[in-house]
Amino acid sequence: MEAIDWANLSDEELLEKRISQLGLKLDGTEVQPLIQQLHDELSQKGLVFHPPCHIGDEWFVPVGIPAIFIPFFLAHDRLRKLERKMMLEVEGETPEWFMRLMRHEAAHAYAYAYQLYKKKKWQRTFGLSSTDETPEFYRPRPYSRSYVVHLDDWYAQSHPDEDFAETFAVWLTPG
Repeated sequence: MEAIDWANLSDEELLEKRISQLGLKLDGTEVQPLIQQLHDELSQKGLVFHPPCHIGDEWFVPVGIPAIFIPFFLAHDRLRKLERKMMLEVEGETPEWFMRLMRHEAAHAYAYAYQLYKKKKWQRTFGLSSTDETPEFYRPRPYSRSYVVHLDDWYAQSHPDEDFAETFAVWLTPG
């Protein structure tokens, strides 16, 4: 289904479509230059691995896979509009917010690409990683100086993997 076909559907009709039916691509979208910006930032830090990016249903890096998945709704204005209507926000909508999330997800991709979580120094610094996912609820200590703050809600405190991702993101952020 071409974008021209579904972009004019009602919200109800569009919600009946599968993501795979929308024919979405990242190339040629507003986010494509931001993906290139991430790659440039990685190169400027001397890092040669540039995680591939794909369309997904949310922001994530699959466990064990060094690739970043970007929410499908960021690939088209019509989908951003629907996301805002349904969820009251569009996660990663501004270039600044998008880049904060990309730097964080790039850290997870690096951790998997080089299996950093298996290194003793990584484990001493961030704690033991496990197959457990980041908990939905955690008790942050807002005034702790033991963690960086990059994303909201003291996310680095939620899990050793997130502590690493937030630390990497702060390190990667220019300026």
